[in-house]
Amino acid sequence: MNAVRKYVAAVMLWILALSPAAGYAAASFELAVSAKEVLRGGTITLSGTGAGNDAQVAVKIVSPARTTFYVDVLTATHGSYAKTLTIPSDPALAPYGTYTVIAGSGSASAQKTFAVVEKLGSGNENPGNENPGNENPGNNNPGNSNPGTTPANGSPIPSGAGKASGSVAQPELSQDGRYVIGADTMDAAIKQPGSSVTIELPAAALKNGTPLELPAVSFKSLGDNNRELILSAGDLKIQLPAGAIPASGDAQSKVRLTLNTSLTNDAQSQIDRSIRSDASYKSTGVVLSVNIQLLSGSTSSDIHNLGKPATVTIKLTPEQAAAISARTAGVYFLNGDQAEYAGGTVDGGVLTFKPKHFSTYAVLQYDKRFADLASHWSETAVRSLAAKHIVTGVDATHYEPSRSITRAEFATILMRAVDWKGEAPATAAGTAQPFKDVAAGQYYAEPVAMASALGILSGYDGVFRPNDKITREEAAVALVRAAKYFSLSGGSGASAGKTAFADQADISAWAIAAVEQASTQGLMQGDGKQFNPKSPVVRAEAAAMIDRLLPVATN
Repeated sequence: MNAVRKYVAAVMLWILALSPAAGYAAASFELAVSAKEVLRGGTITLSGTGAGNDAQVAVKIVSPARTTFYVDVLTATHGSYAKTLTIPSDPALAPYGTYTVIAGSGSASAQKTFAVVEKLGSGNENPGNENPGNENPGNNNPGNSNPGTTPANGSPIPSGAGKASGSVAQPELSQDGRYVIGADTMDAAIKQPGSSVTIELPAAALKNGTPLELPAVSFKSLGDNNRELILSAGDLKIQLPAGAIPASGDAQSKVRLTLNTSLTNDAQSQIDRSIRSDASYKSTGVVLSVNIQLLSGSTSSDIHNLGKPATVTIKLTPEQAAAISARTAGVYFLNGDQAEYAGGTVDGGVLTFKPKHFSTYAVLQYDKRFADLASHWSETAVRSLAAKHIVTGVDATHYEPSRSITRAEFATILMRAVDWKGEAPATAAGTAQPFKDVAAGQYYAEPVAMASALGILSGYDGVFRPNDKITREEAAVALVRAAKYFSLSGGSGASAGKTAFADQADISAWAIAAVEQASTQGLMQGDGKQFNPKSPVVRAEAAAMIDRLLPVATN
């Protein structure tokens, strides 16, 4: 799975790095578009030859506003590839102007252009009164319902653009349809006491995908002053820690951020492609697209990865909150034809997740049902953890709830739970392996090393015994340590008060305190009389324990 993620990430980074200034294609690789002009609501086909059989072809379309209009990874069949797209009818989603198509496979790339026009054959990319020879459509652009054809780098940002009130800055709408904040305005907000600076955007900017631009030096100043940047628009809030967006002190460079929460036809199509192979997935209609560009001189480059994870919160509408199950909902990165789990929680009608990179995300529900769990006492816990991709089945339809779980397996799912919570310190990742019987490359090597580094799991005289069945008293120690370290206790298990088990004398001395805590915190239960400390933990029990460890979420 890690290899697939790294491969797809590399492909996406490559296509996001492509710009209209890319080099000429190798002679064998070709790209064609079906028309030079297309109407809103019409279709256009991208096709080409020269890719190897079953080769991956990365495709990106850049809009007239220099934002990403479409991105995909196609599979070539017998060296040929093709994709038909429907141009949105909404002017805000498909402004008139020239679109640049960039395609590539391996080291070869090619690019073409087409124009979205009001009337075919008019030769006018900005027809009618919508934008008559002027990048400012005047009264035809109330509230910026149509971002128009923002130039690659737009006009310079006046240093006093926008206004600041304390540490809150509000942008102004430029004549060419961008929201802008000047360096002096940002400096005034940054100099205020506090740990953050907030930029308030109109809620309409989310529907229209209207760009926000501010000087790159402002990001450097935010970092130098250790200030978090908060982007607020309607029900969306994005918190960017100091240094999350790398930017130089070049006074001529700008950062453009484009936020969009509209469920466009293209976004819906991408969701449908991503989940079509698994009926356990269901779309909720909640999406978020974030595009960040660094504009310098006549060039632009996409900023994909963040220096530090951001925190995104979206207040759901009452209708969305009622339709979304907090137990089975999660955030997914739409990665070509795949949906990659990105964590996330829904609690009290608020969605929260912490992306390490920005692109297009969707909230999906994953309600995995296993044939051997129907009416089983652990079914609810397994479904909840499967939705968080903490546990998986032994195959597509079976969980095997009564099968014993090994120490390696328990370490893996426990650290997945910790990773889902998003509180593992960065220094714990990549820790050297302390156990001589844990070979590099094993699926459990990294979680075992991290669990050891955090003091959650320990071994025996330098060995971990990964293939041994984990006992109930060993699991109790690990659960209590995890709950203490990550403040995870007080989850779905109710406190049972002090319990005296009939087999108390059988509990190892090093586990007595942990067993007591696990019992009183509701993380583990005996059979009513005995704890059975030396008995192996089965897969159903492991799921119940970890589900109790996690916080209770409500719609």
